[in-house]
Amino acid sequence: MIKRKKSLIYCVVFCLLIGGMTLYELQYSLSREEAKAEERVASTSILIAEWIKGAFAASDYILRDIVLTVPVSELQYPAVNAEAHARISKYIDDKRKTFPHANGTGLNDENCIMTHTPAIVGFDASNREWCSVPRDNPDIQTYVSNMFTSNIGELMVIQTRKFPGEAFTGLAGIGVNLDFFSTWLEKVSVDTHGVIAISDQNLRMLARKPAKPEELGKKVNDPLVEAFIASGESYKTFRDISPLDNEPRLYGIRKVEGLPFVVVVGEADRDWQADWRQRVWLSAAALVILWSLAFYTLHTYWVRLRSFAELNKVRDELESLSLTDALTGLANRRCFNDVLEAECQRMRRLNAPISVIMIDVDFFKDFNDTYGHLAGDKCLKQVAAVIQSKLKRPQDLAARYGGEEFCCILPETEHAGATAIAMSIKDEIARLSIPHEGSAIGKYVTVSLGVATLVCDQAVHCETLVKLADERLYQAKKKGRNQVVSDAVS
Repeated sequence: MIKRKKSLIYCVVFCLLIGGMTLYELQYSLSREEAKAEERVASTSILIAEWIKGAFAASDYILRDIVLTVPVSELQYPAVNAEAHARISKYIDDKRKTFPHANGTGLNDENCIMTHTPAIVGFDASNREWCSVPRDNPDIQTYVSNMFTSNIGELMVIQTRKFPGEAFTGLAGIGVNLDFFSTWLEKVSVDTHGVIAISDQNLRMLARKPAKPEELGKKVNDPLVEAFIASGESYKTFRDISPLDNEPRLYGIRKVEGLPFVVVVGEADRDWQADWRQRVWLSAAALVILWSLAFYTLHTYWVRLRSFAELNKVRDELESLSLTDALTGLANRRCFNDVLEAECQRMRRLNAPISVIMIDVDFFKDFNDTYGHLAGDKCLKQVAAVIQSKLKRPQDLAARYGGEEFCCILPETEHAGATAIAMSIKDEIARLSIPHEGSAIGKYVTVSLGVATLVCDQAVHCETLVKLADERLYQAKKKGRNQVVSDAVS
């Protein structure tokens, strides 16, 4: 049974060890896949941000040409010189055509009144972000607005540049529609469930891939992105579930330096984890096979062990018939009974006394519960050795009567001599100082002893002697243990 238990423990420990190592490897590989995904979304967001910065740098060159070419004196509404107004309008429109996706160029005077525009001349843009911000901030020479709806109902972004001079005398602007942003996204590939989006700092959607035209211009309600825009961070990665399609993704979000735009790149968990998930299934299959082999081997071992157990059972039965206790080396109970019967018959012939000492280890069950059976076996061996050492004559017999109980047969021994031997045994066992924290009478192992002596005749049976010694042992226990109870010779 112990071998079966040990082998099961070894098998379980082996399986747990292999399982733990597999789990660690899977966790480590997942972290590596996540690091690769983070690197990809970071690189993609940098690429798109740089494209956007480069495009607005190019449009700013167009605006520089315009503000350095058009005289500030021409920024008048209504126009004073119709011919000059038409010539300048054509000039700025020709400039517009050099910039893809530009849907118009225009000029504003110092009051933000549109003086030249393909839309509505004379429109007051003083409340428009793209005019009011540079007008009210002397340090700003060029400015790119957040998305807004133009006065002709088109979603667009405007970049403006002030005319040279210390005072605000007007500005030139170029407007781009949202196709401008979608163009950059078309150049980037995404996984099946990945997403790339560009929004302004008001969280208005400017472009998205895969495309969702119905979402353009609408506010994306994402607290994480909103908190990022309000923070001083320029880039951040995070895990989130998309509010648009409920897809869990790993995101990289980046502010476009110097511009009011945010680039969001997301890789769906099921895409970047695809290879890892396959590895999980393969590892799980391998682990199940390995565990099955381990338990099959254990089962085979148990079958063989059962055969050995049957042999051991036969051996134990033979051993139980022998005369020696296997643990202590003392005589066993059968031997004790045979010797006691023989000695009683001999004492009847001699009309001599015979003494029996019954010995019991105090609170031995508690000792086993506290220290375990191996320690209990060791304790019994030590007690047996003491008992054996106190019997000096060859005719004396020490036996293990059962469990933690021992017996001594002392032929031709008076009661006083038997009592002295019992006291010697008690004291010597106490001097062993075997720790016993579970004992109710001290910190060490002690024994209780009962002594009985009879002069054998035809009317006295050996069972009477054993019964009498056992009764006195019971009295020793009842009186508090760790003592010898011995009455006068009966």
